[in-house]
Amino acid sequence: MSSIIEQVPLVPVIHKSEFDDVATKFLTAYCPEALETPMPIPIMNIARKKLGLIVCTKYRLSEDFSILGQMCFNSGYVDVYLKDTDEYIQLTVRRGTMFIDPDVTELRNEGCFNNTVAHECVHWYKHRNHHLLAHVNDIKRSKKHQCPATEPDERIQDKWTDDDWMEWQANGIAPRILMPKDMFIQAAKIFREELSKIDNPYVLSYTLENKLAEFFQVSKQSASIRMQELEIM
Repeated sequence: MSSIIEQVPLVPVIHKSEFDDVATKFLTAYCPEALETPMPIPIMNIARKKLGLIVCTKYRLSEDFSILGQMCFNSGYVDVYLKDTDEYIQLTVRRGTMFIDPDVTELRNEGCFNNTVAHECVHWYKHRNHHLLAHVNDIKRSKKHQCPATEPDERIQDKWTDDDWMEWQANGIAPRILMPKDMFIQAAKIFREELSKIDNPYVLSYTLENKLAEFFQVSKQSASIRMQELEIM
């Protein structure tokens, strides 16, 4: 047993400059058509049909809405929160179960829901081997990765845990899956042509942001960040 633990792989090293490449490899494997023409990414279908995950949106994951999603890497039990009775209960889950807090869409928006699903897919795609091998001692509790509503503080990266690094990676890769670089640029060019009569640059930027968010089914904030990253406008 000790020899297995000693060989546990570290968190995969993925630099921020490689996030787009990881997203492209993910889509090449599970939705190659999304790299050929601009389209909203069918992330729920990818999760269920291509990755074979069980997606559960029935249970709250925290009392204070501090946890948006959770990926379970092996079979066992997990804790969920029942809002109606104000209590936590234990559920037995199967390996590959993804939980998405049902209030994500209501309290945030559909784009946040899609991003959370993509986020959990990244954990399964890149981090499941680390989680499974790093926790071979507890065979009853499902090894899970919870995804908080807040992001790791990049000012203290030297103090980050493995979970912080994996969370940072999923935070960066997920929106790039939903808005693949080349297709996002192509869609932006098409929409800019449609909006060519708008002279005010602020109105143009705002309108373009809304159109891209609606088209790719992401939040306006996420579309705005992607536009800044790709220097659109």
